[in-house]
Amino acid sequence: MKSLFKIICRYSVTAGVIIFVLLLSNAAAFLFWGYKTMENDRSEKFDREAVEEIGGELYLENDVWKITETGMAKVEEMECQWMMALDQQGSVVWEWRLPEEFARSYSLQDVAGFSRWYLHDYPVAVWRSGTLLLVTGLDMNTIMRISEMLPISNISGIPAYISLAFTVNLVLILFFVLFLGYRFYRALKPVGKGIESLVEQEPLCLREKGMAGDLARKLNRVSDILQEQKKKLSRRDQARTEWISGVSHDIRTPLALILGYSDRLKKDESLSKDARKSAEIICGQSLIIRQLIDDLNLTSKLAYQAQPLKKSFCSPAQILRECAADIYNEETGEEVAEENTDIELIIDPETEKIKITADAGLLKRALRNLIGNSVRHNPGGCRVTVRLYIKEKQIIWEVRDSGKGIPEAVVENMDSQTEKIHIMGLRLVRQIAKAHGGDLVFRRRETGCYDAEMVILLYG
Repeated sequence: MKSLFKIICRYSVTAGVIIFVLLLSNAAAFLFWGYKTMENDRSEKFDREAVEEIGGELYLENDVWKITETGMAKVEEMECQWMMALDQQGSVVWEWRLPEEFARSYSLQDVAGFSRWYLHDYPVAVWRSGTLLLVTGLDMNTIMRISEMLPISNISGIPAYISLAFTVNLVLILFFVLFLGYRFYRALKPVGKGIESLVEQEPLCLREKGMAGDLARKLNRVSDILQEQKKKLSRRDQARTEWISGVSHDIRTPLALILGYSDRLKKDESLSKDARKSAEIICGQSLIIRQLIDDLNLTSKLAYQAQPLKKSFCSPAQILRECAADIYNEETGEEVAEENTDIELIIDPETEKIKITADAGLLKRALRNLIGNSVRHNPGGCRVTVRLYIKEKQIIWEVRDSGKGIPEAVVENMDSQTEKIHIMGLRLVRQIAKAHGGDLVFRRRETGCYDAEMVILLYG
């Protein structure tokens, strides 16, 4: 659920930043647009500098006000409907396109009225030029005249109003971001739990409604498929385990007869030496077959968790000593001696009195496989050194030999199936170690081969 919470946080922060940036951008764009619009309107509709220049081009000749050609050109350039000049008595002394229905004389009250409002529905702009008052009529279809009086207190309070508006908008943005994020979280929370259930291979039944309804429906479908596959795999694994167990049981009877007869034959003094040697070989190979069958049966049960651990308080040092003794006794001491195979045990003092909770039988089985692996694969004899020590709350049995060690091909194929390499014994060691919370670790030599370490938890 932590990952889902991170997604919601990122979604909320991202949404907030996007909304804030959009609002800020819109405000900046609006202010820029308003400024440019006012600037354009001032330059195109009513250019005060141009009106001032026009007023300077008016002159009095023979008691008649006239305008120069330059001034008339400026008048025609302006986007206005009409223009007139009033003297101090309010009389029109000069005009341009002034409609006929307009009066040619205005009182002080009239001037005060249209200077801040309209004249015959025309928005007007007034500018003083010398002794004259220039009145410009603007297009009533494109210009609207608004004249208001604002208290200074209102103007001075604009920054506070802007701050208040910004705060209110920010609060609203946060509210909607959190509200939408919470709804999004509620919609995805069941989906997150459903994904966790799928990882744990638990059955799933999500409510297929709301924002994540389609996703919930797909997860339910995936759960149904996985549960059906799990049932099929369970039935298949159970059948495989039962088949291996049945075959192992069926082989034991004829194998016991072979062992019995071969053991009798190798001790029969009436037979020739070659015949007794052949019987001894048959007996030895039969023991190997029996070991392989036992390993196959055990590894199958461990793989499908059909082998319960019989845990008890036991001594790792004692387990190692008993294992070494069993190897000497079961592999026939004469053969080991002839092959110059020696097993050296190095037990750290701190491990002598250590007691652990474990399945002593399985641990002994794993150690026998590790040590026996070195013995079997070095027919010319070797020295096997087994060190028992504690490191970082772990019990470690380190098995090294002076022979050729474990080939690299074996280590690389520990998790794959191959007919050329038979590594069931090492796989069984790893399964036993993992059943005790540990693992089988390989240490590479300079020659390219490997030695092995069986590691289990000290307090498993």
